[in-house]
Amino acid sequence: MREYLTTSQPKRGARKIDPLHLKTLCDLKFTTKDLEHAVSTDFLDAGQGTSKMNQGWKMRPVGEIRGSSFDDARLTFSDVRASIQKGTVIFNSAGAHIGNTVAPATLAAVDALDGCVGGVCCNIYVTRGGAPTSAPPHTDKQDVVVIQTQGKKHWRVFSPPDPSLKPDADPFARGKGTDDFPLHVLKTQGGELLLDVVLEEGDVLYIPARFPHTTDTVDSGPTEEDWSIHMTFGLDNHVWDLDFITLRRFGLMRAQIEDALLPSETASDVTANHCSGKINELAPDLREWLYSPLPGGLLEVYRGERSEADIDREVTAVAESVMELSNSIDPACGELGVDFWKEAVRQFQVSGQKVLDGHRDMYLAAMEESERRAKTGEIIGSGTMTQDKIDRLSLFRVPKFFETFNAAKTELRNWAAATPSASPT
Repeated sequence: MREYLTTSQPKRGARKIDPLHLKTLCDLKFTTKDLEHAVSTDFLDAGQGTSKMNQGWKMRPVGEIRGSSFDDARLTFSDVRASIQKGTVIFNSAGAHIGNTVAPATLAAVDALDGCVGGVCCNIYVTRGGAPTSAPPHTDKQDVVVIQTQGKKHWRVFSPPDPSLKPDADPFARGKGTDDFPLHVLKTQGGELLLDVVLEEGDVLYIPARFPHTTDTVDSGPTEEDWSIHMTFGLDNHVWDLDFITLRRFGLMRAQIEDALLPSETASDVTANHCSGKINELAPDLREWLYSPLPGGLLEVYRGERSEADIDREVTAVAESVMELSNSIDPACGELGVDFWKEAVRQFQVSGQKVLDGHRDMYLAAMEESERRAKTGEIIGSGTMTQDKIDRLSLFRVPKFFETFNAAKTELRNWAAATPSASPT
């Protein structure tokens, strides 16, 4: 971690970070004072987790516009104080916004994982002491690594419920939106308590995607120094379509073969949710195979360390795997040979590489901006705003990167929707 916090910024391809360096993230510090400083020196955005009767967890904005000036629209720490009394305050993609501590940590995680994920996103969760429920039972689309940086939080983690009992529900988004998912429903659908633990400062917890969890801070103290603050590092393969279910689906679309797992009215819709419906009625081994992320090794963080022959072997192995999977679900897919699936894997490889490269650039940009402010003593989140200051605010800097991520995702979907000129063999 130390090299990520120095003024010598790590560049893409410059050095290889041993995966064991991820352990140093356990020493990461982020307190109430750090949060107050981050809010007061930039134009940050935050949401508050909220839930209503018979509905799932939702987000609503923190703060309000107080006037017509730029400064009047800023989130203040007073807004955070007020909102935290009502629910957990969440700073999404904090690694892209807070350059002095969170961005280096997130970049270290990206590099330590060495191309095993298409991107890593770090969110910060802040909860007052004494909250009986800081997050109701829910599942996430990402595998997550949680690092407690201040205070403590009580976690309960459950096994995934049987998706066949509610096949129209997305297993990656249980307890969110309109999906009512209280503890008694979770338990009646087969979720078993796996872990009941209180995280304290420096503790780390790993939760795979689709594993329900719920939290509280009942035993925490009342002061701001007692607030529970944790960072959640999301491993975003599923977010960026880097999984077997999407590889299979987009391949079938490309080949114009009807997907036996989707209703005909949505089979050609690249934006339709393919994690609900018939897939959740499959045999567990096939379902788990579909829900698996694409294997590590397809994406390159450090160029020039593998030969084309090595890469081709990895691509071929994934192609053979998805071909076997597709044929196991629907024998009609047997006409698609390994060369067709290799082309599909290559498309996913290109898309994932763009997303991965973009994440590194995004965190480097945050670190470079933080270093610039440290040298000049600038606080660009207040005072007279020039166009240069506005462009450098994370509020405007970060969305440009997400536009490139979404563009890569759109290119992949456009490839799936296009008809190849040659036969799919």
